[in-house]
Amino acid sequence: MKKLTCLFLALSCLMLPLTANAYDIKTSEKLTYKNNDTTLPYRLILPENYDNTKTYPMLVFFHGAGERGNDNELQFFHCVQYIHDNAPEDCIIMAPQCPLNHQWVDTPWISGAYSVDKVPESNEMKAVVELVNELTVKYSVDKDRIYAAGISMGGFGTWDVLMRHNDLFAAGIPVCGGGDPSKAELLKETPIFTFHAVDDTAVPVSGTRETVNAIKNAGGTKIEYTEYKGGGHGIWNQAFSTEGLLEDLFKCKLSDRYPVEESSEPESAPASTVESVEEQTDSEGLSAGLIIGIVAAVLIIAAALVFVFLKRK
Repeated sequence: MKKLTCLFLALSCLMLPLTANAYDIKTSEKLTYKNNDTTLPYRLILPENYDNTKTYPMLVFFHGAGERGNDNELQFFHCVQYIHDNAPEDCIIMAPQCPLNHQWVDTPWISGAYSVDKVPESNEMKAVVELVNELTVKYSVDKDRIYAAGISMGGFGTWDVLMRHNDLFAAGIPVCGGGDPSKAELLKETPIFTFHAVDDTAVPVSGTRETVNAIKNAGGTKIEYTEYKGGGHGIWNQAFSTEGLLEDLFKCKLSDRYPVEESSEPESAPASTVESVEEQTDSEGLSAGLIIGIVAAVLIIAAALVFVFLKRK
């Protein structure tokens, strides 16, 4: 009987990691978007049980300067796994990668706030917005709930898309970035959850403070600002783990500010613009949940057979 108990416990321990809901986003497919000016690597994370008869909110994550490149991996270095694991509901996450020596917003970070009217939209940001629009056609995206979030250089990117494309993004989470105080009237009805530390020496806190104060002075009541006394520049883990943050973000709807067209049945995006770097066959596309279920069932059956065998002996 002791042998049976030990065997059962061993099998149970093997099953624990298999049944845990821990999808590794690094296993998602590497993709590339191209237009006339830019080649943009990106990763697209779909819900495990994606169903094109349903619609899903989509979050676009803008990484920081240290994650630039073309390996299509570094953009996952901060926060994306946490967002995926802690999102309050199934969602689509799109994480583009900015090329080396380029920026989401072409402004010096040390300057803090900047002028959207004086700084043209970067080619990389144009490509991101084009890609978002194509993905809403190809996949079952809830156009009423498209969100932006980013850190550092990506914090600037988040502010930027909320200002330049306020009719596309429902809400955003810019962390240690900088916005344009002159666009306060445009942003006063936009839900924004923003974070900065007083002792940030990479991006001055003034870039966030000035924009937040301008929005509040314009009558904005949907701006939430958390200012940390310490933490320096790398406050993003603390920011994104704020209790209720993701739940509050996913409640925001674009239709609270703009009328949104009814979602149509997803269609295929133009093949010339969205390219897959890693083709997946149907057999390789089995969901992680299905594989986990099969393995768990096999282990349970094995345990039962061992039990019957030992009982007969």
